[in-house]
Amino acid sequence: MKRIFSITLGVLSWAVIVGYLIAASRYCHAQQEQTLCRGLRVKVLDSAERGFITPAMVKNWFAAEQKEFLREPVGKVNTLEVEAFVRRRGFVKTVRAYTSMDGMLNIELTQRKPVLRVNSVNGYDFYVTDDNYILPTQRYYSVYVPVVTGMIVPPFGPDFVGSLDDWSKKGEKKVSENYLFLANLINFVKFVESDGFWSAFWVQINVRDGGSEGRYDPQIELVPRAGDQIVCLGSLDDYRSKLDKLTSFYRNGLAYEGWEACRYINLAYRGQVVCSD
Repeated sequence: MKRIFSITLGVLSWAVIVGYLIAASRYCHAQQEQTLCRGLRVKVLDSAERGFITPAMVKNWFAAEQKEFLREPVGKVNTLEVEAFVRRRGFVKTVRAYTSMDGMLNIELTQRKPVLRVNSVNGYDFYVTDDNYILPTQRYYSVYVPVVTGMIVPPFGPDFVGSLDDWSKKGEKKVSENYLFLANLINFVKFVESDGFWSAFWVQINVRDGGSEGRYDPQIELVPRAGDQIVCLGSLDDYRSKLDKLTSFYRNGLAYEGWEACRYINLAYRGQVVCSD
């Protein structure tokens, strides 16, 4: 008898809970149908780390393109459309949009993370993010990342914004060569930044064109944070071995000759370190 009573009580309890959830859902839906969207609430989740995007900026995006959701019932706001609209902005990495019972349209987003800045002599000035996205520099905000200067010829125009990987499918030889160099340069910078010693050692990366007769042959020069030396890496081929060779030279060569023994260190030649004043 007690077992039957216990089972009956359990069934009734679950029935009450399910009924309550259904009623609450209907009530919330009815409230959403009646409650007008009265404002936009924006939260940049990683604002303490990066400052490309501010809540005011996001609100201006909606105002500039007349994306007006106010005075519409919150239940009819297409949050997927809102997310797609915000995500089209290059600096946005992730976005989540939802409405709340207080009549607000809520947007939570994160920003892309730049890993290097390209500032070339031929008019290019952009950031590259950790997911290989090309972003323009901002007038009122800059990020402390390695700076690559000199003669850099990317496979896109100076105003391009978008994924670098989209260019990997191009079939033109020139585009492919320039893409490959930029991709290798990005991988090199990521490698350097992941190494505690080298990330603290270099302050600038310069690219000079060592080609002739219209041939683009980029050569890498590294500027240390301390001293007046210039280190020529040459091409980016086998750059890890070249840096290992430089480490050995610092330990076994300059340790006896002195730091100021040479101004220009050339690592471009296989098995050799060539120094000059």
